[in-house]
Amino acid sequence: MKQRWIVGLFFLLLLMLAGGLKADATGNWEFSWMIKNADFENVNIAEYGRNAGQPNVWYVNQDGVEAWATSNPSGNIEVWQNGNGEHVPAFSGTNFIELNSDGPGPVYQDIKTVPGSTLKWSFAHRGRNGSDVAELLIGAPDNPLPIVTAEDGTVWNTYSGTYVVPAGQTMTRLTFNPVSTSHGNLTIGNFLDDVNLYIDVAGAQLGDYVWYDTNGDGIQNDGEPPAANVQVELYTKNNVLVKTETTNDIGAYLFTGLLAGEYHVKFINPDPSRYTFTKQKVGDENTDSDPDKNGNATANLASIRDFNATIDAGLTTIGSVIIHKVDQDKKLADAKFAVQDSAGTTVASGTTNEDGTVQIDGLTPGNYSIQETAAPTGYELSQARTPFTITYGQTAPVELTVTNQLKTGTLIIHKTNTKNQDLENATFEVFDEKNQSIAKIVTNKSGTATLNGLLPGSYYVKEREAPDGYQLKSDSIPFTIPFNPTTPVTLTVQNTVVPANNPVTPDKPQPKPATPVIVTPTITPVTVTPNTTADKLPETGDRSADVAQLLGLALLATSLLLTRRK
Repeated sequence: MKQRWIVGLFFLLLLMLAGGLKADATGNWEFSWMIKNADFENVNIAEYGRNAGQPNVWYVNQDGVEAWATSNPSGNIEVWQNGNGEHVPAFSGTNFIELNSDGPGPVYQDIKTVPGSTLKWSFAHRGRNGSDVAELLIGAPDNPLPIVTAEDGTVWNTYSGTYVVPAGQTMTRLTFNPVSTSHGNLTIGNFLDDVNLYIDVAGAQLGDYVWYDTNGDGIQNDGEPPAANVQVELYTKNNVLVKTETTNDIGAYLFTGLLAGEYHVKFINPDPSRYTFTKQKVGDENTDSDPDKNGNATANLASIRDFNATIDAGLTTIGSVIIHKVDQDKKLADAKFAVQDSAGTTVASGTTNEDGTVQIDGLTPGNYSIQETAAPTGYELSQARTPFTITYGQTAPVELTVTNQLKTGTLIIHKTNTKNQDLENATFEVFDEKNQSIAKIVTNKSGTATLNGLLPGSYYVKEREAPDGYQLKSDSIPFTIPFNPTTPVTLTVQNTVVPANNPVTPDKPQPKPATPVIVTPTITPVTVTPNTTADKLPETGDRSADVAQLLGLALLATSLLLTRRK
C-alpha cells in the first residue's frame, strides 16, 4: 500500500484507527498513533496464504499481512482465526497471530515518529499450550531496545507502557520477539493480538503536513520529500495571530491547546522566486493541499477536544514558457495565447509584445499545451496545439515558436457580354507580380470563375480563351489582394461578339462562314466567217479595227430602228 510521508507526523494522527480516541485518567485525550492493522484483521489469505494443518490456521506471506513484516526465514506470518482446531479465541476481532510460525522470527512494524514525543503502547499476549514468553522491543530499526517481557499461560493478558522518542529518531520499530515456549518447540507458541500506540493531547489541536510536490499534481505521493523549517501561522477568523509554528524534519506542524472556533492558517512560502503552493483541494482531505496560491487556508475546531489533522500544504517549483510569434522571419505582436493543462483547463494566458514574444510564469510541474486564441491583424488563426512540459526545479524557460500565415484573399471574375448576360467557358490565366503563372480558371454557367488562397500582393489576369462567338480580350487586367482581406476582389470582364451580317442585331453571334465555292465560267469560242463577196481592201493595217467599225454601225442601226417604233 502507498504510504504518505505524513504518516509519521506526531500531531497529524492522520491515519487514526476507528475508535482510537479516548480520555485517560489525567483528562487528556488519547489518539491512536499511526499503528496499522493493530489486530491483524487485514490479511489476504486467498492470494498469499496456505493452510497450516488445521482449520482456520494459515501460513501467510508477509506481503499479505498489511503493515507487518517478519524476519522468519520463510517470510511467513502464522495467522489464526476464530473457529480454529484448538478453540483459541481472538482477543480483538476474529484474527490473531502466533509468533512462533513455521520458523522462529520476530514480527515487527515501522512507524514514523517525531523526536521528543511520548507514545503509549499496549498489546495482548497468550500462551498456546502453557507458559510462553515473548518480549517487546522499541527503537530505531537498526537498534531496537527491550521494553517489556510478557509471560503468559493459556489466558490473554494485556501489557501497556510509555515510550519517549529519542532525538533524531523519525522512524521507530515495534518488534515482538518469541523468546521461549512451554514445550520448547520454537514453531509452536506465543499468541499476539491488539497492538496499539496512543499519544496524549491536551485541548483542541490543529495541524498536518507540508511537503514538496515534485510532480505538481497536488497529491501527496510516495517518495515526495517533507518540507522542513516552513513557518506556519495560526490566526483567528478575525485575523488575530494566535501562534506560530515551524515544520519539523518530517514536515510536521501542530498547534495545541486551542479553543473551539474558526481559524485561518497561513503557510509562509520559503522562497517565492522558486516555489509556489501546488494545486488546491485535489483528491481527498488526507492527501490534498489546502492553501491557495498565497498560502492561505481555513480550518474549524468544533470543540476543545477536537483534533483537525487535515490542513496539508504542498510546495512545488515554478517554471515559465516563452512563446515567439513569427511570420517566417517577421516578429508579430498582439497574438493572444491560452496555456492549458493536461485536463484542457486554461491556467494562464498572454499576448505577444512588439518583439513578438510573451513570457508566461508561475507554471507548476506538469504537461501543458498552448493554443492561439487571437491572431495578429491580417493573419490566420493557428489551429495547432503546441505541447510542452514544465519539470520540477526548472531553471530556464521552455521556448516555443509559433508561425502564422497571412490571411489570403479571393478573386472572382464575372464574365458578361455588352448586354450584361453571363458568359461561360471563358478561360483566364492569373499571374503574380513576378509574371509567374499561378492558375487558370474557367467561368461557369453563372459567368463566374473563382480563385482562392491568394496572398496579399499585386496580380494580373489575361483572357486565354473567349466564349464561342465572342472576341478575345487581349489586354491584361491588374488587381490587388489587400493586407487583411475581408471581401473577395471582383473583376467584371465584358466580351463583344464577332461582327454579324445582320446590322439590326449586332450582338447576335456571327455564325462561322461557310467554305467558299469557286465557280469556273465556261467560255464558248465565237467563229467569225469573213464576207467573200465584198471588195477586198488592201491589207495595209490591223483588221481588228475594221471589225470594230462594223460592230459600231450595227449598233447605230439598231438604235434608230427602236426610235422609230416608239
